[in-house]
Amino acid sequence: MELCRDYFPTRAYRIAEMRLGSLLGGERDRLDLIAEKLGRDYAIGLDNLKEELPNIISFAREYHAAYDLYLKAVLPQQDKPIQCRAACGNCCHHYPMSVEPFELIFLYQELRKSDDLITVMESCRRRADMFNNLFEKRLEAVNSEDEAEDQALHDYFAQWVPCPFSDRKGDCRIYGFRPVSCRMYFSQTDPCFCRPETLLTPQNESYIVYLPDNIEEALIGISEHYAGLELPESYFGGLVSMNAFEGVLG
Repeated sequence: MELCRDYFPTRAYRIAEMRLGSLLGGERDRLDLIAEKLGRDYAIGLDNLKEELPNIISFAREYHAAYDLYLKAVLPQQDKPIQCRAACGNCCHHYPMSVEPFELIFLYQELRKSDDLITVMESCRRRADMFNNLFEKRLEAVNSEDEAEDQALHDYFAQWVPCPFSDRKGDCRIYGFRPVSCRMYFSQTDPCFCRPETLLTPQNESYIVYLPDNIEEALIGISEHYAGLELPESYFGGLVSMNAFEGVLG
C-alpha cells in the first residue's frame, strides 16, 4: 500500500512532508556543493569520510526523527488499527533492502561502541552470504535480476533466520538506530500471520509506508553522493562493507 498526499491531505501530513522535504533538500544541496568543490560526481569518499562523520550522523538522526513524525501523521488515517507490538519480531526475519548509505554509516558508528562488534559483523556476514547464495540460485533459473531478487527475498524469509539485532524475546536491541526500511513496515492483522506460510495470503494485511515521490527523489540525490564508497543497499551486506573501513574511521 502506497500512502501519499492524495489520501492524507491533513495539516499534520503536510507539515511532516514539508519538514522531510526541507531537511532532505538542504542535505542534497550541501552535498552538491561539496562535490562541486571536489570536482567529482560524489561528495563522500574514503578521503573525507572521517571528516564528514559528524555531519552524516547528525543528518541521519534528523532524518529518522522526521520520518517518525511522518508516520505519526499517516498511520492514524488507516481504517484498521496497527497490530504490531513489542516482542513480536516476526517481520525481523526479512532481509532488509534499500538502506540508505548514510544510515549504514550512522548505525555502524553506534555499533562500534559495543563490545560485541566482531560477533555482530560475523552474524551480518552469514546472513549476507545466505541471501547472496539464494539470489544466485534464483538468477540461474529466471535470468532476471529483479525477479531473482524478489524470489530470493521470499526464500530468505522462509528460512526464518532472525535479525542479528533481535534479542531472545523478539525486541530490537538497536531500535532507536534502525533504518527507515525497518520503520516503514506495519501490519493490520495479528503478528502470527506475519510468517512465511501466511505472508502472501489474505490472512496477512501488512504494508509499507512509502515516502512521497518528491522525498524519494531527494533521497536518491543524496545517496548518489555516497557512490564513491560503493556500499550495498542491503542492511547486513552494507554493514559488512562498512566494517572494511575501520582503518579509515580511526
